[in-house]
Amino acid sequence: MDHQEATYTTIDHYDACVTADKCLLSAPLHIFQSYMEQAVCSSLDIETMRKGPSYCPWAILRASLSVLPIILPTLLGLTLSQLLCQHLSQRSLRRFLLEFLLITLPTVCSNTVANSYNNHYCIVVATLIALLLLRCGAWRGAAAKHSYEVGKKPAAITLLRATSYICTGCAILAVDFKAFPIEWRKSREYGASLMDVGIGMFVMSMGVVSQRAHNWADMRRVLKVVLPLLMLGLARTVVITLINYHQDEHEYGTHLNAFFTLGLTKLLASLCSLLARSDKQLLPLSLAILMLHELFLQQGLAAYVMSSASRSSFLSANREGLSALPGCISLYLLSVWGGRWYKAMDKLSYEQFLAKLRKILLVTAVTWLLVFACVFLCGIARVTFNAGYVFWLFGIGTLLLLLCSFLFELCLMTPQEKLTPLPALVETINMNGLTYFMLCNFLTGLVNLTLNPAKRSSGECVAILMLYMLASTGMVYVLFRKGIRIA
Repeated sequence: MDHQEATYTTIDHYDACVTADKCLLSAPLHIFQSYMEQAVCSSLDIETMRKGPSYCPWAILRASLSVLPIILPTLLGLTLSQLLCQHLSQRSLRRFLLEFLLITLPTVCSNTVANSYNNHYCIVVATLIALLLLRCGAWRGAAAKHSYEVGKKPAAITLLRATSYICTGCAILAVDFKAFPIEWRKSREYGASLMDVGIGMFVMSMGVVSQRAHNWADMRRVLKVVLPLLMLGLARTVVITLINYHQDEHEYGTHLNAFFTLGLTKLLASLCSLLARSDKQLLPLSLAILMLHELFLQQGLAAYVMSSASRSSFLSANREGLSALPGCISLYLLSVWGGRWYKAMDKLSYEQFLAKLRKILLVTAVTWLLVFACVFLCGIARVTFNAGYVFWLFGIGTLLLLLCSFLFELCLMTPQEKLTPLPALVETINMNGLTYFMLCNFLTGLVNLTLNPAKRSSGECVAILMLYMLASTGMVYVLFRKGIRIA
């Protein structure tokens, strides 16, 4: 990279570099741009994204906000699917293919060839959705509905999970193509990029549909979920070792992986939840764990985890994955608390539903204020799951939940006696979420071993990703049509 030193300043993403002008905030945050340019982020401020003299909190703040327009195309695609395809049967192949195009094509393009136009796409499609809502008269009839049925399986939470699965499934392969922006890759130390969102969203998706363990009998049921995850983690480690498949040890460590993280998080968080006597106590419990975790990180643990120290023992070899577990537990418990609060009342009047939306908005605003504070105090670090990262992920999750609640449960759902089914692709992925994630991992490895994504053109990138998404979603759709649930 010697020939690039005059133009680029290095950043701690995997083999990534970023131009100095990337420190400027982009639309829709352009109102801050001139201030950033003149007073905050010069090219010297972003020598690295480490928490040191060259650490630029404004750059991380800009990156943490820029993730949202990358995720929104998927949610907007889900909304268009609901508006345009709900007259078709959920088990109709025609509906599945139409939804696939409406949801997957924007997701693939927003991650690769059209990433520079994400803001424009979101504005145009959001305007189209607003016009369609006005045309179908959803706004005029909202107040007349007698009640809103949240139920045991709220549409907003189902959509939140589906969005995280679809975005993550696309990104884990898209990152291997040169069309994928290098500044979106996972951060080794401090940073907030698209790929940093993945594992945190999975922890949230797992927690928001779970409940706290009340006794040891509940723990036996938890083990039935945890053991398959741990076995998958072990199998993945063995397979990649046998085939000598590259795994960056700075992500989870030498031997651990995402399956181990999810399994251990659910097990340990369930044990911690035994300390809570009610769902409301999960909030202070999760915050106490997070603050204690951050204290240890500030006392030198973070510096050790991010150092180049030897990996001579199991603990040192897997220090990234092990050190992140307390933060994972905190995020999981926060998600359980949020999910239980959202489902606390089964049926709501119009006024009560609006009050619920206002409370979600308040929680979202408070969480993002904490994110801004953490960016300057402790940074955002996925590798250690520090306080900044946990609040950042929770802020993204609550914002998406707010949008899903407003769009689907307030604007698009009919009265409770005639509930409108969600998009077929949403129900398909939620029915076999773990199976879908395993298929995505398997197909990602297969594509990397056979097609050499790094050397593919932009057109080939989109074609391969669309076929990959069709294969992964198509397989779980077959299971959905047959009523088969694996995991």
